[in-house]
Amino acid sequence: MPVEWTLDKLRAKSPKDIQTLYSRARTLDDPAAQKLVGLILDHDLLVDPNGGLPYDHPDMLEIEAICGEAAAIDEAVAASEAGLPALAGMEHRIVRALGDRYGPNYTTNHAGRCIRDGMLERGWMTTVQKSMPAGSIAKSATVYVKKER
Repeated sequence: MPVEWTLDKLRAKSPKDIQTLYSRARTLDDPAAQKLVGLILDHDLLVDPNGGLPYDHPDMLEIEAICGEAAAIDEAVAASEAGLPALAGMEHRIVRALGDRYGPNYTTNHAGRCIRDGMLERGWMTTVQKSMPAGSIAKSATVYVKKER
């Protein structure tokens, strides 16, 4: 007989066990599995002991999708051409989509990693970390320069 998951039962599990349950349940086309996924997400039980979210958390997946949009990469390139961190050009998109869920749980770090892929594909290379402009959520991010041919 399948386990009927409750919040108390989940909170008694280790973060690693919760991650395993979540990863398995999200792949199943089953109402009980989807209920478990909802319970885990609704109560922020995926935050690992170090404070971050796993890469398959919906917020992290949304950040990845936003950073992969051509228009977001265009804005990152424009920021880089102005000598700013690439993230400075497109962070507003993530803020608009995630609101106050962007900032904690290593989401800013994840955004920086995700925008990196688009920048490298367009022929830019990483240089240094630089402070983000005033009003940004991320404190600092990578500056890119165009590769010489």
